[in-house]
Amino acid sequence: MKNKSLGVALVALTLLSATVLFVGCKKEQAATDPAATETTQAPAPEFAEVPLDENGIPYISEEFGSEDIYYAPKGEATLTINQIPDSDNSECLISNRGTNNSGIYVPVDDFRCNTINVATSVKSMNANILLSLQYDIYGNTTYVTIAQCAPSAISYTRVGGEIQIPNNATNISVYIEAGDVKDITVDYIRVSVVGDYIDPATVPVEELMDVSDYPSLSELYSDYFRFGVAIPTTIVPNENEEFRNLVSHEFNSITLENEMKPENILDGETCLADPATYNESPALDFSSLTETLDWAQENGIGVRGHCLIWYSQTPSWLFYENYDVTGELASRELMMTRMENYIKGVFDWAQENYPGLFYSWDVVNEAIGDNGGLRDCYWLQTIGDDYVQLAFQYAREYADPSIELAYNDYNEYQPSKMEDILEMLAPVAEAGNIDVMGMQSHMTAGLSVDSYVEAMNTYADELGVSIMITELDIGAPNSANPLYDQGVYYQEFFEGLIAAVDAGTPIESVTVWGISDDTSWRSNTTPLLFSGNLAMKSAFEGVVCAITGDELTIPDDYVVVEADYSPIYEDYENGEFIGFTRYSSVIEVVSDNPYEGESCLCNSEGTATYDGYCIDVSRFAGTSIHYSFAIRCDTDTCYFTADIENEWPHIEEIDTSSGEWILVEGDYDVPANLTYLQLYFESIDMTEFYLDNLSIMVIEEGAEEAELTEETEETAETAETSEQGT
Repeated sequence: MKNKSLGVALVALTLLSATVLFVGCKKEQAATDPAATETTQAPAPEFAEVPLDENGIPYISEEFGSEDIYYAPKGEATLTINQIPDSDNSECLISNRGTNNSGIYVPVDDFRCNTINVATSVKSMNANILLSLQYDIYGNTTYVTIAQCAPSAISYTRVGGEIQIPNNATNISVYIEAGDVKDITVDYIRVSVVGDYIDPATVPVEELMDVSDYPSLSELYSDYFRFGVAIPTTIVPNENEEFRNLVSHEFNSITLENEMKPENILDGETCLADPATYNESPALDFSSLTETLDWAQENGIGVRGHCLIWYSQTPSWLFYENYDVTGELASRELMMTRMENYIKGVFDWAQENYPGLFYSWDVVNEAIGDNGGLRDCYWLQTIGDDYVQLAFQYAREYADPSIELAYNDYNEYQPSKMEDILEMLAPVAEAGNIDVMGMQSHMTAGLSVDSYVEAMNTYADELGVSIMITELDIGAPNSANPLYDQGVYYQEFFEGLIAAVDAGTPIESVTVWGISDDTSWRSNTTPLLFSGNLAMKSAFEGVVCAITGDELTIPDDYVVVEADYSPIYEDYENGEFIGFTRYSSVIEVVSDNPYEGESCLCNSEGTATYDGYCIDVSRFAGTSIHYSFAIRCDTDTCYFTADIENEWPHIEEIDTSSGEWILVEGDYDVPANLTYLQLYFESIDMTEFYLDNLSIMVIEEGAEEAELTEETEETAETAETSEQGT
């Protein structure tokens, strides 16, 4: 139970541009009756000391009813603490959010070096809520999404996940944000350590490496393509010159990771203050870019502009009459005018101030939805299906002729998504308004390089465009030697690119999406070429070896892997499981009508149908396996699916329409030569599902099923009896 110690005391705290109101009245009163509250100004809050459990391990459980405060507003936001009607509990209303990333944050510096579990429960009319991690790495700020959910406006939705905080991180916090600026209500925020606790005091921040003698990627690949990197603008004023030295030494192209996205160029303060003046032509502010662009120009480094039109990180006020989000959406004609003037303004400014610096722009980013077709977004809602064509038409009209215009997307190498992209871009290409297909290439080691090259050639041939790999990062596999195996794959990937260029594939540039693992938005997967302190990784060496023909160095700590075909079995009776969420679903052991025994596993929440329960079976590559499990769900269909080299074949399609337990078993031939293989469960429409008695075992050659341990023999007998009874 939450401690409602504030009663009707009213306290207001102002932090930067944000306000915290602790209100003892009901939310309805606070929202509608100005006389219901009185506020007084107070200094920024002093955070309570993080408590320790009985083992001396820090934890945070912020439930907004205590005098101990572990939170503060982030950005432009008002936090109001309300007592929940007919309850002793409290909740936090986040309102007056000026930007999408404005919300609430909790400092977690006490958890540095550790893997943490972060959980919250939210209500909102926003389409999505993000639970994120922010930290500094040697003066550069990094943002990583922990989990996200599609919330309800009337009931709480749980969202949570695990994330590793880098050893070199400082100024660390977790925070709640959204894809729009609508209000968010939070029930609690909890932070706990996963696994053994590491005392941060015993792990000093590492010294940065001297990068001056590293091989230069831009020089090594000068006969093939530009070699670029995504950077934050903080590297230019950063007192640690090693970051600037690395960029100027290794790369001849940069992309600003966030600062050129629409929300950072569109001047909301000016537009909202005088909507009549800027109604058709939104005000723009480029002041945050000039220092970095000046540095790039001085060092002869080209720039990719990223990005003009995007469904995300574009302020919602842009799409409303008079820029008023409480009013009506703007008409098609008005939004076409705003789009044209916005694009014109960006290109005019770039040409006037930095002629020749930009060599390409991402005109439209990620317009295809995860489930196919055009993604539902404000651009689509206001302008219509042709908004992509119009964006490229305006870009072609106003961009300098030397600038190549690109469409940019992720999972672009998947056949089904590629078909949608080609269909969408066909009229753009026919009009002569596109020059480049931007392949983001956020991957995990194991994707077929041949399939990737085939996708590049398909885009080039069907659209008549060149190829830019725009956001490359390759997550390390879940193996005994993840960083070495990642290096092997990076080498194979770049050998594939070299061969493709030699064969005529028009690859113009390759950009890695970040400087180091610690600054990556996918930091948990260590996907980049350099470690947090800028030390060379096997990944970097692999890229070098691809062009020089040298062999990748085997590390001293290399582990010789012995075959492990021991079976996997989960009955959840001890509350434990070895699987994990594919992204951000909530996984928990429950006692809600198990198939057998006292417990089963429940997978709920999440952000997409594929966000389910996952088991890593990479060690079974090249074998035949026998699987069995019981599943229950209130939707029509659930799937048992393989995640294999970024393709997702359904192994089983299960009719769960009865709402009763269904026992499933079968055999599957696991492809050989895989870096990783995961099997996962999903429901067709994100309905929660339940699992019990999950078993996966190798079938020995010539035998109908694998040799079982005594425990799994008993389990198989029990499952057989249950199936006969069913």
